[in-house]
Amino acid sequence: MQKIKSTAVIFFIFSLSSYAQDRYFARTYTSNVLPKGAIDLEFWHTSRFGHKDQFFHAQDQRMELEFGLGKNVQTSVYFNRYQTRFSETANGTTVSNEVGFSNEWKWKLSDPTANKVGFALYGEWGLKGGDELELETKLIFDKNVGKSLFAFNGVFEYEKEFAWSGNKVDASGWEAPVEFDLGYQYFAKPNLGIGFEVRNHNEIAKGKGWEHSVFFGGPTLNFRNKKWFVIANYLPQWGNVHKTTIAPFSKVLDEHERTEARFIVGISL
Repeated sequence: MQKIKSTAVIFFIFSLSSYAQDRYFARTYTSNVLPKGAIDLEFWHTSRFGHKDQFFHAQDQRMELEFGLGKNVQTSVYFNRYQTRFSETANGTTVSNEVGFSNEWKWKLSDPTANKVGFALYGEWGLKGGDELELETKLIFDKNVGKSLFAFNGVFEYEKEFAWSGNKVDASGWEAPVEFDLGYQYFAKPNLGIGFEVRNHNEIAKGKGWEHSVFFGGPTLNFRNKKWFVIANYLPQWGNVHKTTIAPFSKVLDEHERTEARFIVGISL
């Protein structure tokens, strides 16, 4: 009986690995990469709702092309659009729009099934709105245990905005958020995963120091076949565990929102 169970688990893991896509969570990354020559097209939509004493609704859209390069390396290019609608007075709302471009690289160093733990290095650079440079690195850890997938990311970002001031470019300010992402998913079937994600965002800025430490968490659903996948995630804000004079309340509702929802649709080309 034990041998039959072990064979069933091995077959289940093989069924998961037969999917070319590398994404299982809406926010937490895993170590797996596309095989050489594989191309995935992904469409992202994130809605962010709710600021204190203000109407606020942001919509972030990304179109991503992923390329498997071989030797456990993949790269992606993103075309990004950001729209924000918010109220400045009681008489109406204002809409702002920005576009951007990003390029990411991921290098898989160990496998979550064959090795004790999966591990990958990740780097991304991007331009937002023509006046903001964003750099991001991740340490990606994951592990397959039977029908369960565990993933953890340690994330460091560096954001620098360029502004025209006094007849010259002012680039003196910067932000360096540190984030920790945790994901768990149970595969009821090889094509259906049910789980949750937890996000801890720590805002650090020049001249302000460590402003806050905010936790988010909520469910994630993953439905896929060999040619496409759909991922949905709902992520309400839980609270701020590092209160400061800049962020003195139990929730941070100026730089962050009460709730986020993300949908990702991917197609293997």
